Amino acid sequence: MSSRSSVALGGRLMLGDVDDVAHRRTPAGLDPAARIAMERCHAFVRRLAASQAAVYGLTTGCGPLAGNRIDAAQREAFQRNLVRSHAVTLGAPHPTAFVRAALVARAQVLALGCSGVAPEAVELLIGMLNAGIHPIVRDIGGVGASGDLVELAQIALAAIGEGEVEVDGRTVPAAEALRAAALAPLIPRHREGLALMNGTSFHTGVAALLVVRARRVAAAAQVAAAMLFEALGGHREALDAALQAARPHAGQRTAAERLAGLIRGSRLVRDDDSAARRQDPYTLRCIAQVVGPALDAVGAAAGVVEIELNAVSDNPLFLADEGRVVHGGNFHGQPVAMALDHLKTGLIEIGVIAERRIARVLDATLSGGLPPFLIRGDAGPHSGCMGLQYCATTLAAENAQLAAPASVRSIPTNANNQDVVSMGMLAARHAARVLENVQRLIAIELLCAAQALELCGVDRAGAGSRAGHALVRTQSAPVLEDRPLAAEVEAVAGLIDAGRFAGLV
Repeated sequence: MSSRSSVALGGRLMLGDVDDVAHRRTPAGLDPAARIAMERCHAFVRRLAASQAAVYGLTTGCGPLAGNRIDAAQREAFQRNLVRSHAVTLGAPHPTAFVRAALVARAQVLALGCSGVAPEAVELLIGMLNAGIHPIVRDIGGVGASGDLVELAQIALAAIGEGEVEVDGRTVPAAEALRAAALAPLIPRHREGLALMNGTSFHTGVAALLVVRARRVAAAAQVAAAMLFEALGGHREALDAALQAARPHAGQRTAAERLAGLIRGSRLVRDDDSAARRQDPYTLRCIAQVVGPALDAVGAAAGVVEIELNAVSDNPLFLADEGRVVHGGNFHGQPVAMALDHLKTGLIEIGVIAERRIARVLDATLSGGLPPFLIRGDAGPHSGCMGLQYCATTLAAENAQLAAPASVRSIPTNANNQDVVSMGMLAARHAARVLENVQRLIAIELLCAAQALELCGVDRAGAGSRAGHALVRTQSAPVLEDRPLAAEVEAVAGLIDAGRFAGLV
């Protein structure tokens, strides 16, 4: 996580920096060294624009129209039209945090000094962030190939003073919002329109936010697993350090160590009889082996996204110090799209094992003596936590439908110029939905686990499980008689999202 009071773009950008600017409105600025590099690169682009060189998107058209020469008198109109023609997104608006993350990620790309835009272009994006001016970007349209063209075009449209933006919850014309914030619209004299559009910054910015949230959800999942490991009388031997060392996957070792720490001092777990005499179900015996790979998936996705945040996803690249223009495919979203699919799979598996533990603790034939649906007292007129299971089952079923990878669903576009596309934004949308589902699944497991521990004797639980129980009880009282529990699920999900359970592991 970042702890900066402000974030300087053009330097090293961390996942937590993006989250801070997107969610906590941490101010952004431009690194002084980045400004110098941008000025040098922009001077190089101006020299190229004055020459007869064929430079994609500067002196030529784009895509299948790259063979067309764009004369100097046409360039501003060309860049504006490029933005206008691509600013087509449909459906519901993306959350404001997603748009802010994309603004950060694109400003960072341009600030790295290989895109040829003037520093004023980045300073405008930063000014929009700091003033809370958020382009309206809807969630359908992007294919993650020549960048997130349509999503980033919506941002570029606002930057040139056209289209609509959100400010303080109101939708207003972009020109009006910029004027109120004393920001001058961007004049795209060279390749500014293309540079704002041509990269992976929208789904990369979203991916950064999802990874940060996934870490919190995974931490809460481990707390919930520990609580039910105790309530269901799991055998401590499953967490033995030697067992993990014999199969040294990093995530498995971490999960086992964390669970062992959470249940330390427990008088509910079994450790005085042979684990062979009464085998635990996999939902208890294999927590480390199932949750561990999910932790590895989150870590792997974090590594890819952090590389992409500090990479130049644009085309072409202007290497001013070498006097070269390099045309290629750094705009393609495949690395982050595949990382998002990997992240999604890890989260789904966390939800799979959580839903099975919920089912076990609510089933009196499997829970080892706990009452049906964790009902206290007379079960006749009460249903206890029965309704929670229906929600958990639905969430797990939807996740199964979303499990197919988006990053292999290429459909050619742009007159077959973009004949292999990454579907990076589709991968991000699916991962975001799965994350919401798993967060609620773990909230349900935590509610059931708190109720189960009270029935077993919470004072006999390990210190970590007792702390998890106490945290749940700040939002949800014991279920002594039937009541609607939906608001309490959402409240506990809010604790997860705030990182409150992460502090316990």
